[in-house]
Amino acid sequence: MHESPDGIRAVRLVEVEAYLGARDPASHAYRGPTPRNAPMFGRAGHSYVYLIYGMYWCMNVVCETLGEPGAVLLRGAEPIAGLPDDARLLAGPGKLARSLGLTGIHTGVDLVRGSGLSIRAAPRVPPHQLSRTPRIGLNVSTTSQRRWRFIVRGSRGVTS
Repeated sequence: MHESPDGIRAVRLVEVEAYLGARDPASHAYRGPTPRNAPMFGRAGHSYVYLIYGMYWCMNVVCETLGEPGAVLLRGAEPIAGLPDDARLLAGPGKLARSLGLTGIHTGVDLVRGSGLSIRAAPRVPPHQLSRTPRIGLNVSTTSQRRWRFIVRGSRGVTS
């Protein structure tokens, strides 16, 4: 959920990918801390927002203990409030961040303990609707084929 001066925008996440820091060559944190990836080494529950291709913002949620990098990339969602009722507009990390109005100023935000940008509990998805697949858009490597992408089957908010 993003509460901004423009109003409230809320989504239900339907696609995410895990990145395991120093154990994962595809992770931004694989080679150690930099000014860009510093939030990944911070506290769990904080955001890591970065720019790719010089034009798309993407948001991750930091998930490991302090000093141990690891994050989950938010890849796709379904609209709940404040957005057009078309999940295809939220299918992809850049589309999702743009729809929520996210930019680099949102990196390092505490998503759990009271801010305008937050992740909240939602009803559980039945296990038969969940799938694990390899991550998208990675070059072949030891970890590219690991099933670290999690989707809600049948959702129009999942990237193809």
